[in-house]
Amino acid sequence: MHSLCLWTVLALGAPPEDGTLLFLENCNSVVEFSTDGKIGHVALVFSDEEGCFVYEATPGEVRRVALDEYYSELARINRRRDDDDQVRVWSLRPTPAYAPAEVAAMRSAMEKQVGRRYSVRNYVRRTPGDGIHCAELTSLVLNASGRFALENGAKIHPAALYESVESSEHYGPPEEIAVAPLAQREPWCLRAQRRTAEWFTWCGWSCQEAWLWCW
Repeated sequence: MHSLCLWTVLALGAPPEDGTLLFLENCNSVVEFSTDGKIGHVALVFSDEEGCFVYEATPGEVRRVALDEYYSELARINRRRDDDDQVRVWSLRPTPAYAPAEVAAMRSAMEKQVGRRYSVRNYVRRTPGDGIHCAELTSLVLNASGRFALENGAKIHPAALYESVESSEHYGPPEEIAVAPLAQREPWCLRAQRRTAEWFTWCGWSCQEAWLWCW
């Protein structure tokens, strides 16, 4: 079991069920300002024989990342921020838990999206396109379960999805998960290498996104 899975067991009393949603607050000021909401991102959690994993649409593509690494990424972001600007994580668990057939349908829909290009054009234009954004991905996966019938996921933003899911009968109340600080500060060279890689990813995605707006 991954260390963060164990940490989650201790924090919430049980490991996250398949289909658990993670909503992030104070994570993206542009999204939060443009949508007039506190929630700026959403991701999904699923487990398999290898451990717990987060699936999300983020620049530059839909990715699958181990839950412990995901929280380490958030901890690194919070280390650079003031106390009143920390990323906050809200977990919503499915109630009741998804049945095996529902999980299989959701996983099948989700795995097909891994590697797909991230794009916000769909949201701005209110129509599906070649890319996909975080709330659109989550809406697609939720609809695959058969419990939801969210219309036009392209135009749904994270805050609106949060309100829809929270008010539904299919998920329990939000639980805040504290992002544990990193045990020790990473070496300068490793931090510089990671920040450079992040910069290239954002630069590459933004240039491609801007170019595609012309077509």
